[in-house]
Amino acid sequence: MNLQSILVIILLIVGFTAAIWFIAKNGGWKSEGGCNGNCASCFNRCENEKKDGE
Repeated sequence: MNLQSILVIILLIVGFTAAIWFIAKNGGWKSEGGCNGNCASCFNRCENEKKDGE
């Protein structure tokens, strides 16, 4: 393995780790936590929580 191959592997590992960290920090993998692709439903839920809290 040469230096170029090692750098590519390191960049792939860093990118994969950053992607996992980003998903985890934004409520990923939790079915009750995120929007699950339905932004309108998520928005309605957030609006209802604001109304209940007031």
